[in-house]
Amino acid sequence: MGIRRPLREGEEVAPGYRVLKLLRRGGALDVYDVWSEERDCRCVAKALRPDRLSDRAGRAALRREGELLLRLSHPHLVRAYELLDGKRPALILETLTGSTLGRLIRDHPRGIPQGDLIFLGLQLCSALGYLHRHGFLHLDVKPSNVVSQAGAAKLLDLSVARPPGRAHRGVGTPDYMSPEQLTGAPLFAAADTWGLGATLYEAAAGAPPFPHLRGRRAPQLARRAPPLRRRRKVPRVLGELIDACLEREPLARPALPQMAAALRTLV
Repeated sequence: MGIRRPLREGEEVAPGYRVLKLLRRGGALDVYDVWSEERDCRCVAKALRPDRLSDRAGRAALRREGELLLRLSHPHLVRAYELLDGKRPALILETLTGSTLGRLIRDHPRGIPQGDLIFLGLQLCSALGYLHRHGFLHLDVKPSNVVSQAGAAKLLDLSVARPPGRAHRGVGTPDYMSPEQLTGAPLFAAADTWGLGATLYEAAAGAPPFPHLRGRRAPQLARRAPPLRRRRKVPRVLGELIDACLEREPLARPALPQMAAALRTLV
């Protein structure tokens, strides 16, 4: 089975990258704050857990994410520095010093300021549109995958990103999945529009449109989200735009260019 514990402070994730602290432990991956000797600065390393080094699926997913991020360059996507494909594969990313959107929402339980909400929507539309034009869907847009740094949103975690089309049922995070992600239907850009809408709704209202209810699964398949304007006073155009992102039928949701154009009218 190997060592189950995460690497400790001072141990190497890979040559030249020493652990400062563990940031997060997942099913297959550990995420570390590390010191890069070459760059003489902090970085983030996503690496297979010490007890999952033989996990072929986890290794392949990490490699796919790394290769994709190294191909892409956008001001609202996290930047990758290198992909290390040795005994312990690791993806080295830039360190983001801001707060996650999830943390900001917890600090603003009545919703983040309206101006910030509009710019957040514009910046995420820009990042997702860029990703789509390169042939990939993100499929896990949620507040914990967005970091606010110096007034700019950065979209993280392309671990489940894939081209449009068929995907196995349940790819993504349950509370933010579109109906088609939950049912295993073909996935297209509208799936990310749903995730964007759910994220903006939560940022506006201070609570998700479909909060997890114990004993109930996939409430987004059973009912519509309450109209945003019942929970937060926002301009009608903004409320209706975010509500439209959460339409059950993918074709009823606005396209990202349409969303961005509507948001620009509110700036």
